[in-house]
Amino acid sequence: MNEIAFIQRLDVQASAGTGALVVSDDTVDILGFNRNWLRERSINAAAARILDVKGDSMEPTIRDGDILVVDTSINQVRDNAIYVIIYAGNVLVKRVHIKRDGSLTLISDNERYPREDVPIAEVPDLHIAGRVMWFGRSI
Repeated sequence: MNEIAFIQRLDVQASAGTGALVVSDDTVDILGFNRNWLRERSINAAAARILDVKGDSMEPTIRDGDILVVDTSINQVRDNAIYVIIYAGNVLVKRVHIKRDGSLTLISDNERYPREDVPIAEVPDLHIAGRVMWFGRSI
């Protein structure tokens, strides 16, 4: 059995800020991860993708230039975790809080950015592209 899973690094920058336009989902690189490591973190290797982060709205948790491992098989908000969201052609990285009435709140970890409420009528227009399962950075 192959112990390494190869995950596509896409030519997409997820915005940790006001939004980034989706330009291309072409593969620019492939990174290898140990399958056991992925399994231990409940990451679906077949649905995992790697994206770059641009912006500071998720600092100090996720910084500008970090890479994200996103599980695209998780396309609905299951908990109050960090997700990659596509809305009006923009790719965003935000914490997503689901309210009892089905509306959502998009939360930036950086306190300089206000919370954004998504009314229940607009929730169908917001696409959850995947849950951020891991991030890494250069030192």
